[in-house]
Parts: sequence; structure tokens; C-alpha cells
Amino acid sequence: MTSATVPDRSESRRSTAPGSGASRRPRARKGEGNRLREEILQAVAELLVEKGNKDAVSIRAVAKRVGVSPPAIYLHFADKDELFYQCCRGGFQELSRRLEEAAATAGTVLERLEQMGRAYIDYALERGPQYQVLMAGGETGEISPELLEDDPGLRAFAVLVDTIGEGIEAGEIRTDHDPAALAVAVWAAVHGAVMLLLSRRAAEEATSPVMPDLPPSDATVEAVLALVRSGVVGGS
Repeated sequence: MTSATVPDRSESRRSTAPGSGASRRPRARKGEGNRLREEILQAVAELLVEKGNKDAVSIRAVAKRVGVSPPAIYLHFADKDELFYQCCRGGFQELSRRLEEAAATAGTVLERLEQMGRAYIDYALERGPQYQVLMAGGETGEISPELLEDDPGLRAFAVLVDTIGEGIEAGEIRTDHDPAALAVAVWAAVHGAVMLLLSRRAAEEATSPVMPDLPPSDATVEAVLALVRSGVVGGS
């Protein structure tokens, strides 16, 4: 890992200089710090979607979007690495919650695994560009061990691994592969389908002829889930 990012205080001073053009937000009242923190995270999420990656989004741009000076960002986040990690963490927390709820539904392991697949696809298609940025990955920089202790992205994957392991023990899922390897294969299949559907959506919105003529989204989702089901059952 790289060393912790040191905030560029010179950038902060320049951005507040007379004539800088930055809109100034009224000073927060007592007790409004949490609301400002959420507004900062929302601004980061919007800018990530607009710019496409973390490196294209500066602290100055985030501050301008919220209507505060850059030093105000550092009152809530230690540095840019922590700010962007916390933004992505929120997205993974929602994904993890949906997968945990699907895994806890009634039914066989295979039925619950299918519900998890549907929950994942629904989440991704609802988020659209946000999901694409979330899954783009990249270097996170130096993040404190305390933040990583209960990382929601790792927790979401662990839910999938545990469910597959339960299916192996119950005799519902093939035994010739490690649960983690099967989990990666399932994730890859579902994620690939989502990215294809999002690419088609973007092409349709841009009236682009680049994408091939594909079946309806519902048919694609059902076919992928059926493929996953047959894949984790066969070959034992």
C-alpha cells in the first residue's frame, strides 16, 4: 500500500481566494455536521459517475459541489483515500444488506442462491453508472485497519461463499470445486450479465447501433440464473 495521502493545503487556500468563483455555504449550525458529511459523500458519488473514476475527481471539485471550502472536507475525512473509500463503502453496505436478506429467505439453498442473484442484479440495474464505478476497483490508498475490519464488500462476498458452502454440505451443490472458487464463478456470470445489460441501456439511450440485437432484459436475466443454477449443480 502507498503511504497516507497528505491533504494539499495550498489547494485549499487557493480555492478560497477572492474571485475564485466558488459558491460559499453558510456556516453549519450546531448538530448539522452529520448532514454535511452525507452531502459530501453524495457529491463524491455524483462526481464519480460524471467523471468515471476517482483520479478525475478532486477535493476542490467535491467542495465546490457541496458549497464549502476544501478544509471543511478534512473536518470529516482524513484524506482523499478515506473520502472515496467511505463513498464506495456505502454502496457495498446496501449490496451486502440485500444479499444477506436474500440468503435468509425460506427455501432450499439453490432457491436462496437464485434470490441472491436476483437481488444482486436488481441492485446493479437500479444503480446503473454508480454500480459500474463501484465495481471498477483500483488502488484505494492507505485505509486504516479499523475501517477495513468489517468491510461490507468482503462481507457481501462472504455471504455468497457461506451459502454455497451450506449447499455443498446439504448435497445440493457440486463438491468438485472449492466454495470460494464457485462463488467467484457465480459472481462473474451475474456481474457479466449486468455489465452487458447496462452497456445496452447506454447504447439505447445514445441511439447507438454498436450493440447487437439482444433478447429482452428479463429473458437474459432468467437465462443467466438458469446457467448459474445448472453450473453449481452439475459435475459433482
